Amino acid sequence: MNRSDEPSAGRLARQGEVRRLWPAERDLFTAHLLRLDPATRRERFGTPVNDAFLRDYAATTFGIDGLVYAYVEAGEVRGAAELRGLEEIVVQTGEAAFSVERDWRRRGIGEALFRRLITAARNRGIGTLYMTCLPENAAMRRLARKFEAEMVGGFNDVEGRIAPGAPTPFTLLDEALDNAQSFATAALSLQRRFWRPALLRWR
Repeated sequence: MNRSDEPSAGRLARQGEVRRLWPAERDLFTAHLLRLDPATRRERFGTPVNDAFLRDYAATTFGIDGLVYAYVEAGEVRGAAELRGLEEIVVQTGEAAFSVERDWRRRGIGEALFRRLITAARNRGIGTLYMTCLPENAAMRRLARKFEAEMVGGFNDVEGRIAPGAPTPFTLLDEALDNAQSFATAALSLQRRFWRPALLRWR
């Protein structure tokens, strides 16, 4: 990648934000999954999937075993990262999964989401973070290597293993501040979505 092609963090910040998604925002996550083109769906899930599968998947995403972070631009989720495997009392491993809409790639969104996921994994004492991708998914393999993942190749998929490290006061504070800000943003967004139809009816 040429330096001129590298995504700018400032550019990303000006266009949208990376934050945690909450259960009340499930419809935003669902809409993001439904916008994924067939190739991106296959990259994300390892096999072709239809709209019904994606709706069912989104319905079970915001449970006690996982977290979702998203890149949100103009009120729409354009990229998402999931941390799963948190249902155990003592969490030792976690699974990471990513999806970025095709027109929003090469902006640093995947990297920003990955950083949030690793912080969340560290703060939960996860010793090993796993991610799986298809062998032809070069973008995901590059992203995994950027975070020093150990890559194990197979015929059908490639598995990356990352040791997030131990939590620190900084990582705990970072996530706490991010959660507070993202919750406030989500609450404000939901209020606007609730009141906008009512205001239009009264005009």
